[in-house]
Amino acid sequence: MKDEKLPLRVGAINWDASLPAETYFGGYAVRNLSTPEFCDRLPFFAQKLPDGTYRIPVRSQADYDRELTYAIEGGIDFFVFCWYPDDDRPRSFGTERYEYLAEHFHELNTARKLYQSSALNRQIGMCAIVFSIHAYSENDLEELFDAMRQDYYEKIDGRPLVVIYNLYDEAFIRELRERAAEKGLELYVACIHASKAEPRPDFAQADAVTCYAVGGSGEDFAALNANARNLNRERLHFGPKVIPIMSAGWNPMPRVKQPCPWVGYGSGPYAGRPTDTDLEEAFCQTRAFIEENPDKADTGLAFIFAWNEFEEGGYLCPTLAADGSADDTALRAFEKAKK
Repeated sequence: MKDEKLPLRVGAINWDASLPAETYFGGYAVRNLSTPEFCDRLPFFAQKLPDGTYRIPVRSQADYDRELTYAIEGGIDFFVFCWYPDDDRPRSFGTERYEYLAEHFHELNTARKLYQSSALNRQIGMCAIVFSIHAYSENDLEELFDAMRQDYYEKIDGRPLVVIYNLYDEAFIRELRERAAEKGLELYVACIHASKAEPRPDFAQADAVTCYAVGGSGEDFAALNANARNLNRERLHFGPKVIPIMSAGWNPMPRVKQPCPWVGYGSGPYAGRPTDTDLEEAFCQTRAFIEENPDKADTGLAFIFAWNEFEEGGYLCPTLAADGSADDTALRAFEKAKK
């Protein structure tokens, strides 16, 4: 009898700066990805102009539904959307640590809103990454809690899953839980926390711990898989349950060569794109981690970095091929590995 693979729902990290160059974040993305060295990372909906430059257009619902169709057919179970402040009303919940970016954050909610308004969200779920380093308005929280009530929102034993990035702020999480409880929602909170961050908190307000990305330097993808394995094992000692992470790549050279003001990186070397074998190994070790730790990793979920982190080199979303078609090589490899 053939061995049955462990059922595994995979959530793809979704940070979408694939926006027109006229926007703040889109300006950096178009600049960084339009060079000859990195233009093969541009998303499939980018356009090459007659003069050899590139543009990313404003997308309609129909345009975004094409992206959702790729994700659904490729085996993505849900998106883990970065949920940013979206309201210009007073932001009274949390503390803003990136004030110079605050007026631009709403741009990064574009894809998430197109997802929410799509009829295809019946076929692919979502959960939110909420930032303890940003301030939200009351309206932002209302929209978040409304999303959690929807059938498309990812839940663990009926509890909406929310991921907290990137500082463990106990007061922030406690108040978020209390605000949600007032709306009849009991949250399942997964916290992102760096392995070497000291002092390590007690995670009293966390149901689980996880990661956002699998970084580090290394000349081949095996190094990234090793890093993912180590990150997952380290979190076994943090106290709460563990939602494991796997990698679809890490190579932030576009931002190393043309830095962005909000983040910095080492000089590398960095791994190339994953092969079918690389992604199969990522799935095998993730399943093995869950099977070996049934008490700690019992949600049936894993995260993958990422759906669309084109500048950082972690992406499954199809890219723009030289002939103008969509190159879905990585997504097809993911689909094959997941099966």
